Amino acid sequence: MRRLLDLDLPDRPATLQQLIDYCCLTLKYQVKTGHPHFFNQLSCGLDLVSMAGEWLTATANTNMFTYEIAPVFILMEHVVMEKMREIIGFQGGDSILAPGGSISNLYAFLAARHRMFPDYKQKGLSCIPGQLVMYTSDQCHYSVKSCAAVCGLGVDNCVEVPSDSRGRMIPSELERLILERKAKGHIPFFVNATAGTTVLGAFDPIDPIADICQKYKLWLHVDAAWGGGLLLSRKYRHPRLSGIERSDSVTWNPHKLMGALLQCSTVHFKQ
Repeated sequence: MRRLLDLDLPDRPATLQQLIDYCCLTLKYQVKTGHPHFFNQLSCGLDLVSMAGEWLTATANTNMFTYEIAPVFILMEHVVMEKMREIIGFQGGDSILAPGGSISNLYAFLAARHRMFPDYKQKGLSCIPGQLVMYTSDQCHYSVKSCAAVCGLGVDNCVEVPSDSRGRMIPSELERLILERKAKGHIPFFVNATAGTTVLGAFDPIDPIADICQKYKLWLHVDAAWGGGLLLSRKYRHPRLSGIERSDSVTWNPHKLMGALLQCSTVHFKQ
């Protein structure tokens, strides 16, 4: 590929015709991910309506920092996020767009820690009376374990819960591992349930996991980055996503099953 493409950065500017030629060359050798026949593990071809939205945002050339410079887009975001929370089953709550599902999961982790230890932002680790522990299935997305690394828990304190032959978290194993860590004086606080795993497309059983989280007062996050689109399906929402309304937060990526252009990730909070 390096031999086919001239990627050197010249001192002299290119002409407009050269730039057009470069664009053609780029599209010639680039994977045609926008083609209707493109199917990847987690994404598919181009949606024309979504592309029109992409053109609109590029033409407006603004950001979402303040209402002053993006009033229409901010109102759009508010209405769309509110509707997505309504579909999940949250009454009220809050949401935000994120650069990707990994960051959405990280936002959920930070919100969970802040709710349990609101002084953490000012005082750091000194306000936590023991070792925090989080739980996720052994089939989860790698970004969940990265939360433990990035936020100082250490990946050893992101406990992988065994899954069954279909890749779904085993709730009884989750409870066993919670009790095991509590007996050591640790503080379990966060459980991640996956709705659509990367490899098997498995959906963890949310209702029994929610029962355990309620019993031990743990934050339940549902990583529905891949499977969240089934919330729109009368046929497939149940039983795959039954109980998702009992969670505290949900990651949902429209750029996967819903066909929106990359990147389009959202995270939703019950409170």
